[in-house]
Amino acid sequence: MKERNLNCLGVGRNLARLKEVQQSLDASRVLVVSADLSTPEGISAVVSALPEEACVKYVIHNAAFFSPIVPLIEMDNAQFREAMSINLEAPLFLTKALLPNLKRCAADGTKPRVLHVSSGAAHNAYEGWGSYCISKAGLNMMYRVLAAELSHDNILVGSVRPGVVDTPMQDIVRGFDGRPSHFPLHSKFIDLHAQGKLESSDTVATYLYWMLKEINDDEFSREEWDKLSNKDESRWKEYLAQNA
Repeated sequence: MKERNLNCLGVGRNLARLKEVQQSLDASRVLVVSADLSTPEGISAVVSALPEEACVKYVIHNAAFFSPIVPLIEMDNAQFREAMSINLEAPLFLTKALLPNLKRCAADGTKPRVLHVSSGAAHNAYEGWGSYCISKAGLNMMYRVLAAELSHDNILVGSVRPGVVDTPMQDIVRGFDGRPSHFPLHSKFIDLHAQGKLESSDTVATYLYWMLKEINDDEFSREEWDKLSNKDESRWKEYLAQNA
C-alpha cells in the first residue's frame, strides 16, 4: 500500500477476517474476495474481482494447507490430495489465470513479479509434516521452472523462506496432542514461541514488499531467498531505517 496508484486484492477463505484487514488499511485501495483457490471456481472468482483490463504488478502466493500432523504413511488419499491442491495446484493455476494481467503489466514496460512463500520444510524432512514438506518442495521446483519459462515474457518469479512466523499455523503446531513419536520436534516450536523467537507477520509482510519493490531483477529470481540469512541483513536494515 506504499506505492502510489497501486491497489491490492486480498484473497482468503475467511471473509470476516479479510474485511477486518481491509478496514485496517485504506479501504478504498483494498479489495477482498473470499475464495477457495484449490477449485477452478475459486480462481475464477479472483480473476472476476479484478477491474477490467487490470494490470497485475505483484502476486504473492502465501496460501497453504498444513494439517494433519501424522506419519506420511498414515495419511489417507483425501488428506494428501487436499494438501497438494492448495499448496501446489492453487499457485500454479492462479498464476496461469492471471497471466494476461501480468503480461499487460509487462507490456507497459514494468516487469511484474510473482513471489512464492516457501518454507524450511521445502528443504528438510520433518516427521509428521510429510504432505507439507512434499508440497513445499514441489513449490520450490515450480518457482524455478516458472522463473525460467516466464522470463521470456518479462515476468519475474521468486521464492522466499520467511522463517517461523507467528500465524495460526503455529497455533496448530503447538497444539499438537498426538503421539510424541509422530512429531519429535513439537517441543522446539513450543520453545520458539515461549522465547519470543517467532517472526511477526507485519515484519514478514514488510520484508516481502521490500523484495518485490527494491531487489533487482536478477537477484529476485536467481535463488530462493532466506529471511534468516545474514547475507542481505545490511540492505534490509537500511530499508527499515529509511522507511521507519
